[in-house]
This record gives sequence, C-alpha cells and structure tokens, in this order.
Amino acid sequence: MKYLALSIAALLLFLLACAPAAQPAQPVPAPAVPPTITPTPEPQPGPTPIETKPVPTVSKELQDLLSRADQKLKSYKYLELILPDKKQPDTISVKGTKIKIGLYEYDPYIPDEYMDTVYLDTAAQTIVGRCVSRKRCVWPQGDNTKELYTDLDYNQYRRKTPYEWLKTIPATATITGPEVHENRATTKVEYDDAGKHYMFWIDDNYGIPVEFWIVPSSGETVKYKFNDLQFNSVTDADVTLPQ
Repeated sequence: MKYLALSIAALLLFLLACAPAAQPAQPVPAPAVPPTITPTPEPQPGPTPIETKPVPTVSKELQDLLSRADQKLKSYKYLELILPDKKQPDTISVKGTKIKIGLYEYDPYIPDEYMDTVYLDTAAQTIVGRCVSRKRCVWPQGDNTKELYTDLDYNQYRRKTPYEWLKTIPATATITGPEVHENRATTKVEYDDAGKHYMFWIDDNYGIPVEFWIVPSSGETVKYKFNDLQFNSVTDADVTLPQ
C-alpha cells in the first residue's frame, strides 16, 4: 500500500511538471484617443475700406480768370451764332437784367407782321417785341413802329449770355494755354461733364468767353460764337423798350 501511494504521488508530480506553464495575462490595450483638432478660426470681417478719391486741384490762375468779369464788366454787346443750327447772327446787348436782341433780317418778310427787336427783362421774365428800323417797319400802306408784340414766347428768345455761360465753368477746370482767338488774347479752359467735353476761349482782359465748344462723346460738336464783342459801352437806354 505504501508503495502504491508513493507511485501515485510520483505520478502526480510528473504530471504537474509536464503541464505547460500558465501564460501571464496580456494587458488590455487602452482605447485609441482621437487626435485633438483645433478648429481654424473664421476670418472676422473688418471695416470696409473707404475708397479715397483724389481731391481736384483748384488753380489760383483760373480763379482769377473766372472772377475777372465780376470786377470789370458792366455791359456788353455781341453777335451770337450757334453752329451748326443758328448760322444767322442776332445782335445782343446786355446790361444788368435787361437784354435787347436785334433779330437777323431775313428775306422775304411780311411788313404788317414784322418786328426786328425784342426786349427782355430776366428778373421779371417779361418780353416785348418792337419794329424799330424805319427801313423795314414803315411802308406806303402802314407803319409798325408803334406796335407792341406781347404774345411772344419768353423761352424761345431767352438764351444764356456769355457771362452766364462763364458761370457754368467749374473751379476744377484745366487751363490748357493762352491762345490768340478771333484776334483776341484769350485763355483756353477745358473740362469734362456728363459725357461731354467743354472748351472755352476767355477774353484775357474782361474775362468773358468769346467762343466755346460742346463736344459730345458721339455726334456733332456745337459751337457758340460771340463775335464783335464790345465791352462797357451799352447804356440803359439801349436795352430799354422805347416809349
């Protein structure tokens, strides 16, 4: 019996020795942590940039030229042509708010309906026509020299004078040089406005335009000509309706 117990014990020891050793427990891997992504900040709108425009240069020489008429001009007289539409000149006299227009003598004409002179008052916006020239206003059968034509259209005869055109020139216009124009010493002034180019020839002494052109981007150039300018010789009686 003793021998049998020893044999069983030896067998058990043999089996334990041959049994594979228990493997150590493998560590459980930690769950993967996603990388931290730092969001790119959205660009914040800044202040809207303000477009700076160049400040137009105001010429002292031009300022002096444009103010010359205010200092020296009291009255004036001229022949007005507007090309290409008005090729027959009217004779215009201006003093203060009074304007006298000597109308171009067209032929033929109807004597008993004829008038040759228009008197305007720009302050009151009134107009009266008269027949002044006895050569045309008096004929064997009649005399128009005492007739008053009061049913005339003021706006038909009221046109800007050279002085009024002068006042449309901006202070930022450009002087492009002295020129002898129509035998007068003038200063040429140019500028652009509303798609049109303007060119003025201004008398150096009295500061009044002797001519100016309006040049559109397309189409025909309009030329205003003020010929035979006479300064400071028009009297009140010259522009007043005769009694």
